[in-house]
Amino acid sequence: MKSIYFHLGKRQPDYRSLMSLQSDFELEGKKIPVSRLVIADQTHSALVHICRDEDNGAGLGSHPQIPVVDGLATNIPNQFLLIRTADCTPIILMDRVQMAVAALHSGREGTRKNIAGEGVRALVENYGSQPKDIIAYIGAGICHSHYEVSAELYDDFNSSLISAGLNPDTSLHRHVNIRKTIFQQLIKAGLTFRNIENITDCTFEDTNYHSYRREGTHNRQINLVGIIDE
Repeated sequence: MKSIYFHLGKRQPDYRSLMSLQSDFELEGKKIPVSRLVIADQTHSALVHICRDEDNGAGLGSHPQIPVVDGLATNIPNQFLLIRTADCTPIILMDRVQMAVAALHSGREGTRKNIAGEGVRALVENYGSQPKDIIAYIGAGICHSHYEVSAELYDDFNSSLISAGLNPDTSLHRHVNIRKTIFQQLIKAGLTFRNIENITDCTFEDTNYHSYRREGTHNRQINLVGIIDE
């Protein structure tokens, strides 16, 4: 029987330890074989890679990460899609009807470019998903009150949202609201309100998370999703 497993990470287990050990590990009692992981390059794009069997192990050993992309999608059983974050926002998409999943890295640029919408489109076009059947988890990221950017980046971000028919949050000048934007993008992509779950923790405020802005860390949370066939 097939089921969907996902994990939205905190400080442990962490990405740098995974890269150092490169060995199988456990998340909440579930063994994750590194030979079945797929890791994306994460270049702040809105590109989503449709995974294949030969992508298993990408980002480990001599197998390079999936280049350029910030999103991964699959319907292959026992393949686990990994996204790393430390202030950027992870998004997990799952369709239990067609049994397809996606993991997305949505930082400021990925959000501006609508990687959330691209992830939904990848499931619809490649696996026959219906947006109303897709469940989304928006993981922990830096919150609105702590995400101040330059006036140029603020204007560029908001202009992109307006061009896409969205309503930017202008309640705090020069502060970008990633979570609210992702929510709007998922609704615009056809997801229903009740199928969007928010993990509202702020990575800057909560020391249970790695935060680049708070501590300048190069470490990251591990976020992953996969279809289990047992």
